[in-house]
Amino acid sequence: MAHARSRIDWTIPGFRALLDALGVSIVDGAPKVPVHLGSDAGRVELVAVGWATVELDRAEADLRVDLVTAFEPASRDALLGASVRRSKGTEPEVLLLEPDTEGRLAGALARHGEGPIALYLRVEAHAPRPADVVTRPGTGPLGPERLVLGDSPWGPFVLLVGGSSPDNPDRVPSEP
Repeated sequence: MAHARSRIDWTIPGFRALLDALGVSIVDGAPKVPVHLGSDAGRVELVAVGWATVELDRAEADLRVDLVTAFEPASRDALLGASVRRSKGTEPEVLLLEPDTEGRLAGALARHGEGPIALYLRVEAHAPRPADVVTRPGTGPLGPERLVLGDSPWGPFVLLVGGSSPDNPDRVPSEP
């Protein structure tokens, strides 16, 4: 039985394009992730949509008119290099992402402009992932997360949330 949180019953501008770019379909209101994320992954819930912006205050004002009544500050997304504000009372949540480094999100904004750029999916912690799915651990506004590494460093992005946190999730790859 699908949980209400996994149902998609509203849209934001550009959301369909993000889903198409990531190969995610919506069937009966629930997200269906592509096979490359693993058919054995158990239940997958879409918990948030990441919205790239160059200015949090303006994006918050724009989205507040159309979709969301309120936002609150959230922990930064270390893997995308972003300061974050998180919607209150929406399912899935909207995470406003503003670059605070010259990292992945900055590249995504240069390549794609403002709008939906990331899906945050909750996958059962004990579920196996196929060997060909490469991820990088880190921390984000929803807690421990793993960025699914794909062909494009500038996104769009899929982040798997939940599970346990690695010892040093925000280290750069060259650090021990």
